Amino acid sequence: MLTNLVIILIFITGFGIRLYDLMDPPLDFHLTRQLRSAIIARAVYYQNEANLPAEMVKQASNLASLEIYEPPIFENLVGWTYVLIGSEQVWIARIYLAIFWLIGGLVLWRILKRYTSTAGILVSLSFYFFLPYSIVASRSFQPDPWMVMWILVSIFTLMKWSEKRSWPWALAAGLCGMMALLVKIVSACFIGPMAILLVLNTTGWKKWWSDLQVWLMAGLMVIPSLLYYFVFNTQRSGDFMSFWSGSLYSMIFSTGFYADWLAMIQSLTNIFPFMLGLLGLCLVKGRMRQGLLGVWTGYFIYGLVFPYQYLTHEYYHLPLIALIALTLGTVMDAFWEKMKTQPRIWRVGVVFILFFAAFYGLYVGRSVLYANNYEKEPAAWQKIGEAIPADKTFVALTADYGMRLRYYGWRTMSAGWPTSSDERLFSLAGKGGIDNYESYFNNFIAGKDLFVILAFNEFDNQTQLKELLTGRYPVFAQGDGYLIFDLKHPIK
Repeated sequence: MLTNLVIILIFITGFGIRLYDLMDPPLDFHLTRQLRSAIIARAVYYQNEANLPAEMVKQASNLASLEIYEPPIFENLVGWTYVLIGSEQVWIARIYLAIFWLIGGLVLWRILKRYTSTAGILVSLSFYFFLPYSIVASRSFQPDPWMVMWILVSIFTLMKWSEKRSWPWALAAGLCGMMALLVKIVSACFIGPMAILLVLNTTGWKKWWSDLQVWLMAGLMVIPSLLYYFVFNTQRSGDFMSFWSGSLYSMIFSTGFYADWLAMIQSLTNIFPFMLGLLGLCLVKGRMRQGLLGVWTGYFIYGLVFPYQYLTHEYYHLPLIALIALTLGTVMDAFWEKMKTQPRIWRVGVVFILFFAAFYGLYVGRSVLYANNYEKEPAAWQKIGEAIPADKTFVALTADYGMRLRYYGWRTMSAGWPTSSDERLFSLAGKGGIDNYESYFNNFIAGKDLFVILAFNEFDNQTQLKELLTGRYPVFAQGDGYLIFDLKHPIK
């Protein structure tokens, strides 16, 4: 009874902490990715809300003309929720994400019950819900937290199919895998290896090809995503893979890449739980080990396919939280078996230490959310947007690809001047270097009315750009957070 109450408390607290500071603007974690989703959701709302001016509907749609990475399923869900409540409230996304993470936790609990004792379940659930990185990243307005939920559901349904060998579970596994891949295609890195190992272990190496249930699962998982990404969105998918994987694959042959990968893990989950999770995989028995080995293998495949993002985008490691939670509990099981032979006072001490660790993670996560307050930023970016005439075309130097200006200021730049991080990326991809800086600058601004500076540290560091602009073009407008040069009336 006490154990059930503790588990319920973990779920309630884990859900509640993700609603803390609910209405703060979505600028707390990878704001570029969050605002991209917010812009798309806003366009869905404006296009389906009957009482909005036609000009605003058109502008919202134009601002949402962004690169297509994956089907905007989550953004449509949030946008239609705006329609139902009659207003745009971006914090609604956080409520959905908290629910998705909660569902993922429930599925995790169901999986853990199959091979882990109560002590292991409590430790794994506490890690999943109260890791500070988990608290911050799982409420980020983007598809990744939802993808983690679908990965966990797919793990559960695939394992049930491997045990029951029934058509209903084959259908469930296929549909859940389909949703995971549609929400974000990279989930295939995790689900694919697991499905392959489970199928081979269940049907045998020589019989899988004649098993209709296997083909049902494979068809449901793969065909919809293949149609979307490689039939209806061929150009974008090809360009994405060509640049992010093809141009940057050489990174994986550098020892520095793996050192930086470990440094990223250290900053997000800490190396110690990561290593315990790997050790825990060795303690899982039977068919469960096959499945979890496949999912863990997927984490490393993911990093080798997208090496640059693994070192620069924290949310690419979000599934790692679930992976560690899936195997961490088995280590706790082995430890607790030893503790059972110790006097009661030492067992109580262990419980207290684990409770303190969970509380500390919760406290740190809450402190991060409390310390970062962005309530004044929307108004500031609205003023910047108002300072840029709607009938003027402009290029900009900005640290966020112009997303804050696009979302809050309702202005979109014609092009973004490369930042130093962009130049490093292009250099890694073998596309860096400017032969003639002035010629490049003139071609870049051709036909544009204004050059907007929104990243002042970057502007100060790019001395050539600063000299060209300040020496040749008058200031069109300036204020708190922006400096605008008039490109149409150069200084004579």
